[in-house]
Amino acid sequence: MSEMGARYDHRARLYERFWAPVLAPAAIRLLDAIEPTVAAVPTSHLLDAGTGSGTLALAAARRWPQVRVTGLDISAGMLAVAREAAAARLAQPERERLALVEGSVVDPNAAGLAPASIDAVISSFALHLVPDRAAALAGLRGVLRPGGALAFVVWAQDRPWAPEAAFDAALAEVLARSGSAAPPPVGGPRSGPVASAAAARAELQEAGFVEIDAWEPTLQHRFGRAAARAFFVEYDRAEELAALSRARQAQVLAAFDAALAQLPDGAFAWHARLVAARAVRPPGG
Repeated sequence: MSEMGARYDHRARLYERFWAPVLAPAAIRLLDAIEPTVAAVPTSHLLDAGTGSGTLALAAARRWPQVRVTGLDISAGMLAVAREAAAARLAQPERERLALVEGSVVDPNAAGLAPASIDAVISSFALHLVPDRAAALAGLRGVLRPGGALAFVVWAQDRPWAPEAAFDAALAEVLARSGSAAPPPVGGPRSGPVASAAAARAELQEAGFVEIDAWEPTLQHRFGRAAARAFFVEYDRAEELAALSRARQAQVLAAFDAALAQLPDGAFAWHARLVAARAVRPPGG
């Protein structure tokens, strides 16, 4: 199992509690981008690459009553959460059109997806996590039929959100005082954010896509003060805290709480820049 798969196995239920609701509005907007392709082939087979806890795959199964949807993810733990969500939220006919499959977006053929078997691919907040985004784009292009479309959204390179900067500063202060090294990054290597819409266009062109469109939407979410603290302490930075001694954890949390107390209420409204794109596998190739 990859480091990224193990990481999300461990945090799957926390992801569904803390993170999926934040990402959901931006993710679901991808369905509008892929609508023309799906509408042209009402019995399409749609792939949600990096489905996570299934937000986008479930929304697609509800939106298009004749479309088959496959959700692909490297984490068995996340797929277990997605299956529970499907059982709770989808009607039986919708569940019958949904398959949730373990596998990598870099090599979807290894997960049983045949070349040129997919009419449309969607991917939300996953293509920045793969070690090699060029390889992932090539793999997804390979399972698309000629003329099929890909739509994705990822993080753009951006400045830290004020509560995140407060956590970073608190952690750095405690580590500097103690002479300790920062905890190692978790999840293994990743390709990271896409710098801009122009960068997305260039990557898609290099991967052999045509009819490329890219834009820079914004993810907006208003956290309360307590919710922002819980997000970092219990989910986003929990693994870094767990790598510290209890005494240093307490010091980081004290410094973090002090910094949060100094932030105005408006600082907890998060406006994150994203990059989204839509492109087509050439009809002749």
